[in-house]
Amino acid sequence: MKRSNANTIDCNGLSPAPTVLRIKQALTGRARDAHPLDILLDPACDTSSLARSLGKLADRVRLVARPA
Repeated sequence: MKRSNANTIDCNGLSPAPTVLRIKQALTGRARDAHPLDILLDPACDTSSLARSLGKLADRVRLVARPA
């Protein structure tokens, strides 16, 4: 997992629980009106389930799964 710039977090290779934790950590202290964070995910990641796990925070991120 690496941060490629201030608005992108690479979560490829992480299972769902560490991905949610990493996203929540990244959003801590971040201005609510900041641009959404791009979250890079494995193609097999269930983005709908991940968004549900994030709850209201899901509006502050953009989940991006690379093509299979």
